[in-house]
Amino acid sequence: MNTEELEGEGGSAVSIGEEPEPEPGPGEAAAEEAARRLEIAVDISDAGPCKKHLRVSIPRAEIDRQFEESLESLRKDASVPGFRPGRAPRQLVVKRFKKQVAEQVKTSLLASSLQQIDSEYHLEPITQPRLDIAAIELPDEGPMNFEMDVEVRPQFELPNYRGLALKRPVKDITEADIQTQLQRYLERHGQIVPKLQQAAELDDYLTADLVFLRPNGTILNEAKEIQFRLQPELRFQDGAIPNLGAVLTGVQPGETRQVEAKLGTAVADPDLRGKTIPVRVHVHDLKQVRLPEINPAFLNSIGFESLNELREAVHEALKRRVQTQQRLALRRQILDELLRQTPFELPADLVAREESNTIRRLVMELRQEGMSDNEIRAREAEIRANAHESTLRSLKELLLLAKIADAEQVKVEEDDLTVEIESIAERTNESPRRIRARLEKEGMGDNLATQILERKVIDRILAHSTIEDVVVATEEPEARVETLDQTAAAEVAPPTSTQAAAEEPGT
Repeated sequence: MNTEELEGEGGSAVSIGEEPEPEPGPGEAAAEEAARRLEIAVDISDAGPCKKHLRVSIPRAEIDRQFEESLESLRKDASVPGFRPGRAPRQLVVKRFKKQVAEQVKTSLLASSLQQIDSEYHLEPITQPRLDIAAIELPDEGPMNFEMDVEVRPQFELPNYRGLALKRPVKDITEADIQTQLQRYLERHGQIVPKLQQAAELDDYLTADLVFLRPNGTILNEAKEIQFRLQPELRFQDGAIPNLGAVLTGVQPGETRQVEAKLGTAVADPDLRGKTIPVRVHVHDLKQVRLPEINPAFLNSIGFESLNELREAVHEALKRRVQTQQRLALRRQILDELLRQTPFELPADLVAREESNTIRRLVMELRQEGMSDNEIRAREAEIRANAHESTLRSLKELLLLAKIADAEQVKVEEDDLTVEIESIAERTNESPRRIRARLEKEGMGDNLATQILERKVIDRILAHSTIEDVVVATEEPEARVETLDQTAAAEVAPPTSTQAAAEEPGT
């Protein structure tokens, strides 16, 4: 349960599901007060998907009782000129401290009533409601009333997660695969040199102006003299140009060609979300990659004794990638089936709040899978472009897997976190202490624990599943993507470029 607090004046705080701090006084009196049930009226109604609206009324008798107890407690230590502590007349203490006592009574009643609602109605809130205590009035007569909305966990039956029939894709790594991956790796150590008197080809570098147009032909945004690599697809923060390579192949400096950009669902202008808009591309310059000469000096500089050793490292990297893809395919099948069995809705406010957190978590997962920074940027742009849908699915997956974790009594122990941090440190060549410090600084500790819990639950489901290996047919070459990774404007934001890169053999 989220531990977000209900904040009041003077720094006071109470929240559903948490013990309120007892008023100062003897231990027995405090215990008796904590155990006492308030005679409050609570009306609960549906306010939308996974949202309840609460109307709470605290009767006058409870207010008066709490007022007398708080006043008596204050009177024992109250400092009133002309009287010893505890000896001042009641009427004088009421006159002098009425406002202070009223605030204390209001905060105490709110804390007690919220705790009682939590224990008696079992609403299972996803987040804690925030109440402006200052806006709630403690009346001189009659009951004290307040209202609030609470986002609650969706109610659904435990899905049938045992005995699933799954298909694991199996793919042989060919010599062509190794050669392609080796080529990409060598390009990282190559030089970008001018390409003179030739037309553009895939993998060349272009310097160009991009002019994004609205459907009516007016300019939406411009990006001047940006450099990017010509790949089949170009992605930017708010969308992608899926046919860039096909349209710009053969272009020469000085030429202008028009392509189409598909905008994502996170574009600032709601009228443009999901739309296709024209983009004019004016090319200024062409460059190409000159690969390094593969000789003993070069091989030694990158940590290999021979070309065969480098090729073997590339082969191992490809095998790890296939294994990752297999696990992702099984995970997707499992979650698709669980979601199919248990449809439910989530509050829109919760989804909106969690979008940025989902992006951070998925980026961290990609880094843990060993992807290079440029590959992560390519995926990150895609994630951002579809942040809402990704977040909605992620939250539903988390709730489903959490319910299965409860049923299977799967938990994340401190040892699990230690092992995971050590594994990350080994893959990134950093110390575990530095990894842990960064997770704490960025507030990603809970995300890591969630990842571990999800993986343990998936492993438990796989242990009860039937898995059939299915040979993957020969595929078309993987579509290469170039990513623009710095925002140039507030709306459609094509920025400066990055070089797309293949996975390092050593990762």
